[in-house]
Amino acid sequence: MARHVGHEIRHVKPHGTLGNAVQEDDALAQAVIDAVRSIDRDLILVVMPGGAIERLGEKRGMRLAREVFADRAYEDSGMLVSRKKPGAVIHDAALAATRVLHMVEDNAVVAVSGKRIPVKVDTICVHGDNPAAVAMAGEVRKTLEAAGVELVPLPRLVN
Repeated sequence: MARHVGHEIRHVKPHGTLGNAVQEDDALAQAVIDAVRSIDRDLILVVMPGGAIERLGEKRGMRLAREVFADRAYEDSGMLVSRKKPGAVIHDAALAATRVLHMVEDNAVVAVSGKRIPVKVDTICVHGDNPAAVAMAGEVRKTLEAAGVELVPLPRLVN
């Protein structure tokens, strides 16, 4: 579809339920990796750190971008807190921006229990279905830039 309208696809991101499933299911993670590689070996695969898809993607030599979530809480396992649980979704733009800055500076996410989980941070997701998404994305950008974090396109970041 993108090629049909004259655009180039540069990255692929398993999102939502699929994104969660490829964290824990090696066979499914490998199927996604194989599908991406069959289309274009140079595509960047956007993954949550610490799961099966990151581990298998590294093993296969995939170009990986590790993603953290500005507007979601984390479990001790590094997985996102279920949206069914209170506090799973963060709506406060300033809080989200501060959290993201700490994630980037510390190379870690902090679980709801307070556990620090080391991660590599390449990209940040703000969910579009969050009513605060636009304000939150702006606040995250402003906070990162004010702290001297250089924001660059994924293809420049991931070699």
